[in-house]
Amino acid sequence: MRSAYDHNVMARDTDTVGDWLIYCADPVGSRSEPPSASLSPVQAEALVEQADMHGVLPALLRNFLPLQNDAAFQIAKADAAGRHRSSLTYSLMLRAHGDAVMQAGADLPMAMVKGPVFARTIYSSPSLRTFTDIDLLIAPEANSKIAEVLEGQGFALGEYELDPARQEWKWIHRQNEAVMVEVHTNLVHHPDLRASMSVAFQDLAGISETPPALLTVAVIHGALHRYERIRHVVDICQAARNLTSVDDEQKLETLMKQTRARFAAIAGLDLAYRMFGEPRCDQIARGLGPAPYSGLARALIGRSVITSTMNSNRFYHSWRRQAFRALLKHSKTS
Repeated sequence: MRSAYDHNVMARDTDTVGDWLIYCADPVGSRSEPPSASLSPVQAEALVEQADMHGVLPALLRNFLPLQNDAAFQIAKADAAGRHRSSLTYSLMLRAHGDAVMQAGADLPMAMVKGPVFARTIYSSPSLRTFTDIDLLIAPEANSKIAEVLEGQGFALGEYELDPARQEWKWIHRQNEAVMVEVHTNLVHHPDLRASMSVAFQDLAGISETPPALLTVAVIHGALHRYERIRHVVDICQAARNLTSVDDEQKLETLMKQTRARFAAIAGLDLAYRMFGEPRCDQIARGLGPAPYSGLARALIGRSVITSTMNSNRFYHSWRRQAFRALLKHSKTS
């Protein structure tokens, strides 16, 4: 049985690793001073593991200097390099399959969204944003034709409980089960949540890779996952940096009305500002005006909640993320 002293030491270690995790997660570099407590080589190994699970390992490799120039951290460095190499290879394989699907269905009403699109549009290098599947947002009437395209590209509809109300279908490559394409007719799957906000193909048709659309997808993606990974917040930060013109801001306002995502956008942008200090996040959030429950969202979700999701402290904060989900269901705004 661990003593109170052991528990206190473990808590301090977890907090220190969490502080460094946030400090190193921004791909453009942190605006804050480094954490006051340094990491031991063993703690650095935990930092690498956490960064990988949170999807921010590429930024960690760039920003955590001991991995670059301190021989005492060789074990952590080798682990990080191996994990990153594996993720990059996986992403490149997925990108090839995704590009082939998009080319085969070029005349169909569908758009690739999230991971691979974020990687090549809002990050300075695609290697800074890895991903684990391909997401397609499609017009409902094209579902059968897009199914034919996917079958022609070697995919088969996954065997799982089919719930048409979720408007999501998972396609698995017949020769490699690690390759998956998720087809959505709406990015908001749960019907109760979809009553509050909605992102369908017609909302993004022809504009899916513009700054307003990228930011809209980023804030909704993060909100729906209740910011389970730091990468969700980094995506918001990067998308906000990419939205630079008055015209983009006006188009974002239009998308907020169409998708009813104002609450999710304000909550996500405010969270990104508090975690990474990016002024553009604060500017855009203020420009969107007030939204019901945004103050409560701020009280519920913060850096300690986000950094806990992949460690033993997750249980202590899970109620906050559940409460945030309840706010999403009651956040109908125009």
